[in-house]
Amino acid sequence: MRRLVLGIVALLSVSFGASADEPPRQRVMDVPLDMPMDDPLDGEFLEGIYEDKLHDILKDSVLIEAPVQHIESHFTEARSLELWFSSQEDGRRVFWARLSQSFEKLKPMKPETALANFEAIFGKPDKVAEVKGDANASWILLKLDPRLPEERRATILKQLDTSFNPTPDQIGDFVLMDMRDRVKLLTPDFRGAAFYVSAFKGKVGATQTDLIDMVRAQTVLNLN
Repeated sequence: MRRLVLGIVALLSVSFGASADEPPRQRVMDVPLDMPMDDPLDGEFLEGIYEDKLHDILKDSVLIEAPVQHIESHFTEARSLELWFSSQEDGRRVFWARLSQSFEKLKPMKPETALANFEAIFGKPDKVAEVKGDANASWILLKLDPRLPEERRATILKQLDTSFNPTPDQIGDFVLMDMRDRVKLLTPDFRGAAFYVSAFKGKVGATQTDLIDMVRAQTVLNLN
């Protein structure tokens, strides 16, 4: 169990490439937002991340051209990663990185541990929504990108005060939402991490960690 938890922490790390006075980039599976498909970011290439950091745990990976260019990859321990890229004019940069993990065949984890892992990696969430029933429970945690200018951060937080009030059904179905549904909750200006965890009888069933830049998403998606 300890090795699994440490592995999750490592693969969601927000380190690399930050100067002493600049917050590190948020990452999932070592991939940050803004990562170009072919060009370097902070001296790293996406191909290099896959070859140097993910090769030993990678099962398969494929580039899908339509409707929007994205990469789907599958890893050991029931993990899958989707990387969605912006327009060619924007440099084919990651606007959505989605890491999904099922715990059905893994050692059980308590939801408190999953929530604590998120906070240890990304920091205290800016917004939290939860729903609890007799046996089931689900949570959504939001953490804005620490690199955002303070003015934009304040604007997004003010918008979230109005928009981020999900119903119990929306919380439970968060992993099924497409980007048009998500933008209604997260606002068109959102940039940061969104974490979802579901549990049954006190055991985590699945988690999903998203890094999303809604502004960049609109270079290839109509979110109106």
